[in-house]
Amino acid sequence: MIPDAGQMSILRDYALRLLADNVPFQRGDAKYKEIVETTGWRKTPDNPGTTCGFLCHWLMWKLGVGDPAILNWTDASRKTKFVVGANIDKIWNKGRRPFVQVAEPYAKPFKQNPAVNMLELGGSMGIGGPQPGDSVFIREPGGSAGSEHVFVFRRSRKTAAGVEWDTAEAGQDHGTDGKLKTRTVKFTGNFRGYTQITGNTPIRTIIGWLDLSQVDYDPAGLQAALKAAATVSV
Repeated sequence: MIPDAGQMSILRDYALRLLADNVPFQRGDAKYKEIVETTGWRKTPDNPGTTCGFLCHWLMWKLGVGDPAILNWTDASRKTKFVVGANIDKIWNKGRRPFVQVAEPYAKPFKQNPAVNMLELGGSMGIGGPQPGDSVFIREPGGSAGSEHVFVFRRSRKTAAGVEWDTAEAGQDHGTDGKLKTRTVKFTGNFRGYTQITGNTPIRTIIGWLDLSQVDYDPAGLQAALKAAATVSV
């Protein structure tokens, strides 16, 4: 089921509170164990992957998402299952809805972006774009897999330097830890251009974001999240 507007407002507020309560975290602490190791995945010398996607999927699970094509988390009641290495792929969803794609991730940049960049249409004015709790996918288009990263969007604001995004991100220090960060979005004003974002070297391009308001939710999971949101103190 798709939440209505009122339910989404509650869920997005709850997402911000969950992030505030659980990020930052470090490898080995209780928050890390819940967000990452609950899945059964462990970082080892033979399994050196990053944890960036775990925070995104943990948050979706807490909010009641139930689509097996999107949620990479084992929950028998929702018929979802964690698959190693699928965190980013499930968020991207091959560029299909509920993912909002504004750039092709696996092709070198063209002179003109083949995709209509919906972020450029209104993002520089704070209109449209990701909303609190949405997962954002960034990458070097056509670059190595090592340039891929996902994080949770918290809020945006206009500053003298441009538009800043506050984020919650795993896969940070040592490829494991979680941090609250701020990135600057480099808008061009061209809806057939590419939008870059600071915070990595070399700079990354925004591929798009997973719109939580368009994801299929598990009815029982959604009701549990709404109930939990109502009991969280502000």
